[in-house]
Formats: sequence, structure tokens, C-alpha cells
Amino acid sequence: MNYIVEPEKQVEVIAKPDVLVVGGGPAGIGAAIAAARNGAKVMLIERYGFVGGNLTIAMVNPMFTFHDVNGQQVIRGIAGELVERLIQKTSSLGHVSDMTFDNASMTPFDPEGMKLVLFEMLQEAGVELLLHSVVTNAIRENNEVKAVIIENKSGRQAICPKMVIDCSADADIVARIGAPFIKGREEDGMMQPVTLFYRIGNVNTANLKAWMKENRDLLKDSPTDEEIDSNQALAFLGLKDLVKKAIDAGEISPDAAPRILMYQLPKEGQFAVNCTRLQGIDGTNVYDLTRAEMETRKQAWQIHQFLQKHVGGFEDSYILDSGVQVGVRETRHIIGDYTMHEEDVLSSRSFHDGIACGTFAIDIHPPEGEQQVFTGSGKAVYEIPYRSLLPQGVDNLLVAGRSISATHAAFGSARVMATSMGIGQGAGTAAALAVKNRLTTREVDVDEVRGLLLNQGQYLLDADVEKMVDSKLVLNRGEGSGANASHFNPFANKN
Repeated sequence: MNYIVEPEKQVEVIAKPDVLVVGGGPAGIGAAIAAARNGAKVMLIERYGFVGGNLTIAMVNPMFTFHDVNGQQVIRGIAGELVERLIQKTSSLGHVSDMTFDNASMTPFDPEGMKLVLFEMLQEAGVELLLHSVVTNAIRENNEVKAVIIENKSGRQAICPKMVIDCSADADIVARIGAPFIKGREEDGMMQPVTLFYRIGNVNTANLKAWMKENRDLLKDSPTDEEIDSNQALAFLGLKDLVKKAIDAGEISPDAAPRILMYQLPKEGQFAVNCTRLQGIDGTNVYDLTRAEMETRKQAWQIHQFLQKHVGGFEDSYILDSGVQVGVRETRHIIGDYTMHEEDVLSSRSFHDGIACGTFAIDIHPPEGEQQVFTGSGKAVYEIPYRSLLPQGVDNLLVAGRSISATHAAFGSARVMATSMGIGQGAGTAAALAVKNRLTTREVDVDEVRGLLLNQGQYLLDADVEKMVDSKLVLNRGEGSGANASHFNPFANKN
């Protein structure tokens, strides 16, 4: 026999919330807080012992990107409030300039401070939190999700909500109930590679700055002394040729990223490293994930030894810690009522039902080959339409985060954490309004949703919103070359 039949059993219903949010990543945080602040009884379930998703579990750092190239902050609301609270706890320097990928801004943070602030915000909003709980199934009746089945140390349990917001990042609820989705790139299903983020401690920052000045030609766009000295948080990108030599010599796995990319964190001597890479991984396949965890941790040690050998300031450094799990960039995209395309991003498109903004680059880590696609952040500011959160054929389910309805290219921009939190805030606000007025997700008055979002600090295009401009974040540098960074911009003529 190739299968067994489990005996039928009754599953206890432990909760009947107005809104159930599945997944405590950036989108889930935004959704849960927004729904609760708008009057809904909200439960948030998370598989780990803390919330934050890629912010904390995968340790992705920094957050990108809150500003356009003119220094205008276009991601605000709950995401903006989060940054202010991190600053108060000295867990972030706030928004600073970036000298790596021509980003308009970046926002480094301390992941331990992030965990604490997120818990505080959820508790203050009145969100009921259930940790250490994994979704195992979802029950659909006609066009509605009737129950979500979870398992934890207390056993197998059921939750019966009025509305569900799938913030699992992999559209797990959508998949469980049989709603339509695709995976990865439209033509072949290939997905962006996974990366294990890790932190290095005890870096001598003064020595690193001196090394960067002496070896500037190895770095992207040969940064000047003034650029290196003036940055509040160093951002380091380059060394393509040195990495190639190390790969050819067998010192670094050929699967790793072909360049060095890392960011200084708020705590002295700490850097977040974005260098491991493994292609051909399906983040919804447990065998692929197992292989990725082992391979990327091996790469992390190799890359650290490379830094100790070749980059000044790293001689006495050590790996401080790594993500609880490998970071997954791309899996399922729902098929929604509207699918976002690259033209929507590049043309700064607004929508009548826009519920959040994005301004990050179209950033596609290659499903195969080496060269990374990167258009430069902040050049375009676009809206995410509410219709892209609506999986076809379901009336009480919203999707927020990186699995919204978007093409492989458009997803390359909308997938990042700050944007995801904004999308989550839009979803949570709409869900709360639907419950209050006893409407389906498609019957909600989107104008009313937009009005609530604007009143609660969200930024939307074509709206009468006060400008928030930081002159220090105006991007004066023109678009740089990817020669030392192994990236290029195929959309250059479309910007």
C-alpha cells in the first residue's frame, strides 16, 4: 500500500473570530492590527514561537523601501508606525540611504527588538495570538472557507471565522481549498532562488571603511570616501571577480550568489549577509526545503571564511546567528480578479481600488544563471489593487503578502516586506468592514476602505495626502553599473 486511511474523528472548534489571519509575517502583522483597530475580533495564528516572518524568522534585513527617489515617504501606516517604535527602542536607525542597488532608502533593524515591538503592537490592538500552530487543512463549503484546521501541542483543532486572510506567503489556504493559483514564472514555473540570511558579529567597522576606500574599484560604482563615511549604515556590494576566483578554487559553492552583499545593523559590529543562494527549490516541497537548509548553511560558513580572508575588518568576526529557516522568495501566486503586470509597476499606475503603494525595484534573483534583474527603487510609485487580493471563486477569503495575483515580473517588486505590510493593512481594513456590514469581500465599498486607510495613515496615489519628504534620502546618484555586482536592468528603456 502507498497510503493509509486515517480514522474519522471529531475536531474541536476552539474559536469563531470575525477575522482569522493565517501567518504572522509582515503582511499578517499589517492585516491583524488593521482588522482589530477597525473593530473586528481577530485571531492570528503563527507556526513559530514569535511573529515577524521574514523580518525575524528568516532574518531578512534591511526593510526595503519606504521612499521614492525624491525622498518622499510612500509607505506609511502601520509599517511607518513600526519603524518609529523601533527607533524609540534603539532597535533601528530609521530610514537611511543605501549605496548598493540604487535604492531610494533602506531601513536596518535589530531582529530581537523587532520581535518585541511586534508583540506589543498586536497586544495593544487586541489581537488574539496563537503561536506554535500549523495549518493542516481548510474546509470549503460552496464559495466560502468554513473552517481552518490547525495542529499544535494541544492536538488537532478547528477555527471557524467569518473572514480569512491568507498571509501564509505560500497561499496555503488557497491551495488547501482548491482555489486557482500558479507557481513561479508563467512560461515554465521556475521560481526565484532561496537564501539563508545570517548575521556576522564583531566586525571592525573602521577597518572595513578603510578597506573599502583602498579597494573601491572592487565595489559597485566605486563609492567615494564621502559616500563611505557619510552613510549611517554601511551597505556593501561587489567583489564579483574575487568571488569567482574563490568558486573556481572550490572555496565557495558554485550555487552561492556570485557577489557579496551585506548591510550594517544598528548594533555595533553586526552585519546582515545576503550571499547564500540555491536555485531549483520549491518552497512548498519539504524535500527541497530540507536540502536548502543544509546547503545554504554550508555556504554561510564558506562565505564567512572568504570575508575573513579577503575583506578588512572581518579578521576577528564570527557568525552570530542565522535564520530559523531559509528565506523563500517565491512560490504560489493566486489567480485573482486582477493580475498585476510589470507595466503597472514601471508606469506608476494608480487604481480606483488601490489599497497600498509600492516603490521597490523589479528585483528578480535569477531562477537560473547568475545575473540578477534590478530596475532601481523609488523611480516608480504604484498602487496594489484590492482585486489582486481576491482569489477567484471565494467570497470570504483575502490574500496578502507575496502571493497576491501578480506576474513573475510584477511580483519581483511587490514581494518585499514594507510593501507586504501595507498590503496586509489594506486587507485587514477591508475584512473588518466586510464583517461589520455583513458583506462578501467583493461587496465591500472600496472607496470606504480607501477612506479608512487614508484616515489611518496610509499613503495612496491621487489622494490629498500630506507630503513627508526627507531631504537626506533624495537619490542624487544616477543609475549605476552592475559590473561588480552581477545585475542588470532589462527594463531600462521602459522606465
